Amino acid sequence: MPPKTSRKKPFSGKQKKQQLQQKHAKKMEKATLVDPTSFDYLNRGPRETVPSLDKHFVMPASKGMSTADFSQKNVSQDKKLVSVFERLSHQEIESEKLKSMQPLKRLPKECMEIKSDEFSEYIEFPKRPVWDYDMTKEEVEKQEAESFEHWVRAVEETYGGDQLSWFERNLEVWRQLWRVLEISDVILIVMDIRNPLLHFPRSLYKYITHKLKRKIIGIFNKVDLVSEFTVFAWTKYFEEEFPNLRIATFSCYPRDPNLIDDTATYSLKNQLKKPRKRYYYAQGVRNILSVCRDTVNKPGVHVDWKSIIAQYNEDNPDLNTNDDDSDNDDDSDTGSMDGLDDEFSHILEVTGREINPHKDYLTLGLVGHPNVGKSSLINSIMRRTVVSASRTPGHTKHFQTIHIASNVRLCDSPGLVFPALIPRALQILSGMYPIAQVQEPYSAIRYLAEHIPLEKVLAVTPPEDWDKAQEYQWTAWSICEEFAEQRGFHTAKAARPDVYRAANTILRLTADGRILLSFKPPGFFTSSKYEKLRVIEADLRAEQASDDCEDDSQDEYDPGNTYKGRENLLISKGGFSALLSDSE
Repeated sequence: MPPKTSRKKPFSGKQKKQQLQQKHAKKMEKATLVDPTSFDYLNRGPRETVPSLDKHFVMPASKGMSTADFSQKNVSQDKKLVSVFERLSHQEIESEKLKSMQPLKRLPKECMEIKSDEFSEYIEFPKRPVWDYDMTKEEVEKQEAESFEHWVRAVEETYGGDQLSWFERNLEVWRQLWRVLEISDVILIVMDIRNPLLHFPRSLYKYITHKLKRKIIGIFNKVDLVSEFTVFAWTKYFEEEFPNLRIATFSCYPRDPNLIDDTATYSLKNQLKKPRKRYYYAQGVRNILSVCRDTVNKPGVHVDWKSIIAQYNEDNPDLNTNDDDSDNDDDSDTGSMDGLDDEFSHILEVTGREINPHKDYLTLGLVGHPNVGKSSLINSIMRRTVVSASRTPGHTKHFQTIHIASNVRLCDSPGLVFPALIPRALQILSGMYPIAQVQEPYSAIRYLAEHIPLEKVLAVTPPEDWDKAQEYQWTAWSICEEFAEQRGFHTAKAARPDVYRAANTILRLTADGRILLSFKPPGFFTSSKYEKLRVIEADLRAEQASDDCEDDSQDEYDPGNTYKGRENLLISKGGFSALLSDSE
């Protein structure tokens, strides 16, 4: 007979916890005996040095404000280029959550008008310190780190508190911008047409035009999301406000011909019904290249603009072009390197290579905030996917050059958030902050619901137990609750409405443009200024067409776009002067 075994003794929870603690202690003891240098072939630092958002900040007890750690000595090169932002405290999160449960304060339509000084004074961005060839690489890096740290401290001390928005705190990302500005002949600032002033750093405009003495072009991207009149009004406003800036427009998708008033409730509902995956039909490449041709004439570099522009026939787009609004959030690289000259390895080397624009090339540098569509624009110009694009802000990790001709090249830079005095909720809604990292989404939902009738756009209804004799007072929290019920979002255990998931979904719909938050230039609703300008411009165009019926083919532009090419400058000047004389 087999021997009798003793009965199993009960194992309490306290004993189990003690057993796990002992097991964990043994593992930690073994880990200390391993030589970390034996894993150098993995090209990774110790686990403590990985720049996660939780480990990367130190919370001072005095201010209660997160600050960046600038050492990064053991961080691997690919991890250095992860965007770093300030994190909210637990008290701030709970405070905003309670505010989201208060009734909404609806704002009039005129509050959608903004102007260049809307955010009070602008904040200077960090400049690269002066260096010379006698300095070593380590000396240059140390000087840049000290200068950048001093700039961050000064910004926090001057504009600290709730008024200061999130901005890029990673020195490596700012170095990418310095590099692009140094080697570019023309700077192309890409802006989201839904709020172009937010994506147009005035400090950068002043630095490029006054300090660097370079040409600058503004590109309104995603113009298919708004009406044609909104694009026209913003174009005229920028031409008047920033005289050294030329404007071009671009879109990956065609505009809805029935979209006339993009602020009406029915238009906002139709935007939400748009399919997530749409047919790729890039429009505006000819316009951008034509503006570049008319803006820059570099001595010693002959560019055959006529043959370059002739390659783009927007009436018959390349059907092989992929949808660039991919959801691929891979952090590895920026995509296919086919036809791409990667200069990242030389970015910190003091070798004197191209610290100024190359004399044999015309370099077009793309700069802009995250998620404004720089990579999608490059893929449309190349008519194939050469750089990876994603809805996630900051997907492009480092700058890179792509040749579109033998002596013309594009220089793409990572999306970079400039410091500004704007609401953080507006930053989230504009796609400048990764939605997956949003700790508290309810303040952004409240900001959105105060500017547009969000409950009508989402078609949510009040709860069944409300008193129908009174008008229901919507809150940001209740909108998220009802939207969660509508979509079937429930928590795992208690089966309550998953409010956080609902809020996160609304933010993604807004960043994608399916919930439209479109701001307007001053006087859009309160005056007829832009309507008069449009009539004047149409009359001037008709008069010019009758006087000069046969335009040169080199100066011919797409008739569907009312603000292109050389005639744009003539028409804008004539239009404003005529409007001025009319008002007098």
